[in-house]
Amino acid sequence: MISSRLATNGRVRIARAASVTNTVSSSALGNSRIRIAVPVACIHTKATRRHGTDRSAAQRTAERGFHTTFVHRASDDFYEVLGVKKDASAPEIKKAYYQLAKKYHPDANKDPGAKDKFLKIQEAYDTLSDASKRQSYDQYGSADPMEGMGGGPGAGFSGFGGMDDILSQMFGGAFSGRGGHGHGFTSQGEDIEASITLSFMEAVNGVQKTITITPVVHCEPCGGQGAKKGAKRKTCRTCRGTGQAMFKMGGFHVQQPCPECSGEGSSISSKDKCSACQGRGRVRERKTVPIDIPAGCDSGMRVKISDMGDVPADGHGPAGDLYVKVRVLPSKTFRRKGSDIYYDLQVPLTTAILGGTLRVPTVDGDVEVNIKPGVQPGDELRLRTKGVRKVNSTGRGDQYLNLNVKLPTELTSKQRELVEQLDAELTGKPRSDPAKESTESTESTDGSEQGTKEKDGFFSRIKKDFENFKKHDDK
Repeated sequence: MISSRLATNGRVRIARAASVTNTVSSSALGNSRIRIAVPVACIHTKATRRHGTDRSAAQRTAERGFHTTFVHRASDDFYEVLGVKKDASAPEIKKAYYQLAKKYHPDANKDPGAKDKFLKIQEAYDTLSDASKRQSYDQYGSADPMEGMGGGPGAGFSGFGGMDDILSQMFGGAFSGRGGHGHGFTSQGEDIEASITLSFMEAVNGVQKTITITPVVHCEPCGGQGAKKGAKRKTCRTCRGTGQAMFKMGGFHVQQPCPECSGEGSSISSKDKCSACQGRGRVRERKTVPIDIPAGCDSGMRVKISDMGDVPADGHGPAGDLYVKVRVLPSKTFRRKGSDIYYDLQVPLTTAILGGTLRVPTVDGDVEVNIKPGVQPGDELRLRTKGVRKVNSTGRGDQYLNLNVKLPTELTSKQRELVEQLDAELTGKPRSDPAKESTESTESTDGSEQGTKEKDGFFSRIKKDFENFKKHDDK
């Protein structure tokens, strides 16, 4: 059993000459595993070029650290034999075949070389008129993959189309042969990342921003072809335009990007290269793009914008995606935990004792909150649905009020008198004269200071109780 990983930007096929069961593990499939019986005899890899990397396929092969031998391919190009383009339709191929068959049929043409020419025409038509054979020929240079890989007589089979079709039917476009050189799997461009900083309220309410990115895009002057206007790319004779070449490694055959054309399938002469992109067909472009930040976004979240990443190195297939990482600045008023908001509410002493109404800020504006008599420091109130909107949902979090009883630091004589009266009422013990009390306890008989500590009133006891409560709460 051989495991291979199918990623967005490449694929690997592994099998042996006899029918075996392969396990394909794909991160693109959410780590699901499938078992497919495939009678193949090659390791097939396709890799995409990363940002700023101009290594040739031969260099990439050498870095992998194994010896390779290039496999011979058929000498005749069936498309050239019939005189049609690689993307020719079935009717066009049929029409070209009939015209050439009439011209070179041995019964109509007595030229000594007509017979051989007719046989080549017939062979080309037999291959290109059959959809599965044509697909195999486009990918491997032969209607029989084993022949194209030097597998020898009797070692072939009908092609890789079966495995591609199974994966495509099961998982859709991720394994379909869309775009590219008209065959095989299409590579997707690289994803790119950017970051954006939001204020607390921008993240809560959602906002539209603009960011500047520099993705790799198709060169506009040459349309991504890499050649000057009017110049034509020449089909690579090594890989027959497939962009892939076969190599032998031990008991396996490996398909990798062609070393002659770097996987492009064609090449451009130096004089015909586009001056804007130096023949690469891609350039880095500075763009300013709008981005919609949804309400409820929080630090660490990423916003995805499809198809705004780099275009693939081979010029075919979809561009990658743009991921914008969000950073939210803290608020001076609120604290946030998920979709919930926390606020420290200062409650005056009289309101804590008697109850009342206080005005409280929320992310939607101020609201009035009823405070019940006798609330204690550290009590918590909840304002339902006054929190942050949950991303991609109509639900909202709550706002929690942490009550802090605010004690006065200074009292007028009138206020002190009222508090002492309240103290006497609550304790049932009348207080002594404050003036006399203040002159008695400045110093003890042994010289130590006593102060008014022993005769503290209601206000001091409340303050001490509050401090003791805070100490207990901290523990």
